Amino acid sequence: MTDPCAASFGRPLKYDAIFYDFDGTLVDTIPLIVKCFHIAFEEVVGTRKDEKEILSTIGLPLWTAFRDYDEETQKKLHEAYIRANEKYIGTDVRLFPGVLEGLKAVSELGVTQCVVTSKRRESALFTMHQFHLENYFSLLVSREDTAEHKPSPAPIHFACERLGLIDPTRILFVGDSVHDLICAENAGVDSAAVDWTYMPKEDLRALSPKFWLDNLSELSCILVGREL
Repeated sequence: MTDPCAASFGRPLKYDAIFYDFDGTLVDTIPLIVKCFHIAFEEVVGTRKDEKEILSTIGLPLWTAFRDYDEETQKKLHEAYIRANEKYIGTDVRLFPGVLEGLKAVSELGVTQCVVTSKRRESALFTMHQFHLENYFSLLVSREDTAEHKPSPAPIHFACERLGLIDPTRILFVGDSVHDLICAENAGVDSAAVDWTYMPKEDLRALSPKFWLDNLSELSCILVGREL
């Protein structure tokens, strides 16, 4: 079915580019991430972390979840996590409903799309290829690309520089965590929170994102200035 908003060609568009977080925003990897953390902690330190504590670190670089341990333990936890992730990433990940339709509608409007994630490039690319997402994006910004990470604005600044975008008010960042929304605010770009987030919604609402998305297809309506 043709998206009625994406079909509104000729209208001035609200944004020149849309940046997306990856985990928990485009792809449903959160259960896999939690599973891998549980495996790593049980294997290395013999304990099971509280799930809320794990969720609070998702969206940040992996090492931040292990920072309370000594260097050798951090290394073992990281290695155990990567082993578990590599074992299950091909079977335990799915796309959120409406993602392909939403990306396609934005693409039809000619708007630049970019992924900005704290995830390792190798893992992000694996899942992008798995679900044939790569052709929708002009750029993937991963953990390896910047020294500072969300909620620092550095990843968004890096993406803007690479894409030649000079006006932050013409960029929308879509995410599922407080780290995404704070990153957007720090970079001076508008933000949209996704309703399918696993994170506490009250925490996201407290940061007053400009938009709250029930489906990614709503982005095309936002771009052409139509009511959601």
